[in-house]
Amino acid sequence: MKITILFLCLQAIISLANGAEKDTETLFQNAVKKLAMKDVQAKMTLESTDADGNSVLRKLNVSFAHFENFKKVIIEITAPEDLNGTRILTTDFLDSSRESTIEVFLPSTGKIRKFRANNRRLKIPGTDIPMNYFSSSAFNGYLITDAGQTSINEIDCKKIKLNLPDNNEYLIAYIDIINELMFRIEYYDKKEILTGINEFSEYGSIDSSNAEIIFPRNISVSNPETGNISKLTINHLEALTEIRKTDFNIVPQPKPAE
Repeated sequence: MKITILFLCLQAIISLANGAEKDTETLFQNAVKKLAMKDVQAKMTLESTDADGNSVLRKLNVSFAHFENFKKVIIEITAPEDLNGTRILTTDFLDSSRESTIEVFLPSTGKIRKFRANNRRLKIPGTDIPMNYFSSSAFNGYLITDAGQTSINEIDCKKIKLNLPDNNEYLIAYIDIINELMFRIEYYDKKEILTGINEFSEYGSIDSSNAEIIFPRNISVSNPETGNISKLTINHLEALTEIRKTDFNIVPQPKPAE
């Protein structure tokens, strides 16, 4: 009888632990989904400032679309002039056996380069913003564990630790528990030194044909090692009424002859 009771208690403890772990992962995934938007186009400005206070302003058009077997995000840099026409395309396949990709087209070379979407070293030119920032596969492969709770600016946040297998580098994500919104991500190296801070603020929403879309209007990425700060601001967001695969090509299609 005692053995049976002990077994039942152990089962209950294991179930609670598994439930807590699932809740942590679900909370994280729900917050990430708000960064990987669906069937919308955003006009953004991206200001990069170095440690000396010098800044450069870039303008971006970013479109998000879901197709039958994959998701696509295309970023087009329209300013400054030397980067005008640069296009970055991320493709996330719904079939997990297929590898998500990032393709980059630079007008200066006229060539397309292809990378793995989980390559965190790839940054939007001249900034600390990762190219896969709006890709839903950006955090694929990470081991997710509960790291406790804390309060930031009177917001109750769940701390979630993300590790890559066999890698000492890790991330700590802070998520608004009540609203399931990403608040901050901290990056640490193998020596547990803070190497980057991402902050998300001023969440807003728009209505699309599918559902209400919630998104952060401001994203700040700072590098404590260099003192560089990149601030991404969504100035305008609208639902795409027509989704065409031809609009999600890395190189603009030539206009038909009249």
